[in-house]
Amino acid sequence: MKFRLSITSLILLLVFKLSSTGQDTVLLFHPTAYNLEVIQKLVDEELFPLDGYHVLGIFHPGESYDYSEAQDYIEQHKNSPFSLQEIKGELGPENIFRENPATGQFRELFECSEGALFMGGPDIPPVVYGEEVHLLTSVTDPFRHYVELSYLFHLLGGNQNTSWIPYLEEHPDYVINGICLGMQTMNVATGGTMVQDIPTELYGIWNAEEILSLPPDQMHRNYMNYLNTGCDDPTSYHFHHISLKADMVLSRGFGFNSDTNPLVLSAHHQALDKLGQGWEVTATSMDGKIVEGIQHKRYPNVLGIQFHPEKPGLFDPSIKHPASCSSTINFKEVIADSDSYTFHVAFWNYLGKLLKTNRD
Repeated sequence: MKFRLSITSLILLLVFKLSSTGQDTVLLFHPTAYNLEVIQKLVDEELFPLDGYHVLGIFHPGESYDYSEAQDYIEQHKNSPFSLQEIKGELGPENIFRENPATGQFRELFECSEGALFMGGPDIPPVVYGEEVHLLTSVTDPFRHYVELSYLFHLLGGNQNTSWIPYLEEHPDYVINGICLGMQTMNVATGGTMVQDIPTELYGIWNAEEILSLPPDQMHRNYMNYLNTGCDDPTSYHFHHISLKADMVLSRGFGFNSDTNPLVLSAHHQALDKLGQGWEVTATSMDGKIVEGIQHKRYPNVLGIQFHPEKPGLFDPSIKHPASCSSTINFKEVIADSDSYTFHVAFWNYLGKLLKTNRD
């Protein structure tokens, strides 16, 4: 059942709109109960400094997720900084990269916020970047992609419609961060394309055994679930090193040099192919085949990463995940007492600093 705002929810949104003029706001797209909990945990553990910020969750009613679960989370956590707002209007491949029924709402959101966060998720419909569907592409939530792609296009523009004047021309310090799918969406929104399946398209591999025999730094998710039967599915997440580009946000901005190769946590089978308008690469996989980070050439606070620094297990030694039928993994233990752990902490501190600077 799709989420419909209750009377209580409508009151919460009204209160937010009446008070937002004097309130600092960051937008969170796809505000599932899990994503709200993740953000709250990062704040509580003093990794992501969001003091004084309201987090406004944005969604489209056509999405497949039941957002009543997110509303329940908000109502159960009265002191949390969250509320929800629905984007109305028909969106689809034919209108997301131009003025459309959501444009007025996008303008209001941009004007009342200092930044926007885009989280991980499923495959983007290839039709929006002009390609046919690969057999291993799975499109499960198209309306989520339509609203996120369209808002990012309104913010950044793209080579699909060069007459559009990006909103960030008015506020170039606006903060945008995309994680995994979020980075992919930033690229596609600006006219980029995707590698629809890494093993088959980049390595010519079509079976799980051969993928699992690759060096760890050439794997971008855990494929053990293809072989394990009769037990809980292993985590889809996998650690590998990345190569940082010199004098970019992920190196200089975080206090690292390009000789540092942090371990990061990945769970994806797609990757950026052609870059969209305005991007430069900040990090790659060790073999150079996968773009692991991007930043915008014109807008200094716009960055995306292909990996997952938000996973709670990276900072909590009590969380264990099945790695196979007979083993478990604690993410923090893998990177503890290393530059890799410092790199993850630096990511959230940096993002919080950008938002604080905007507020000040």
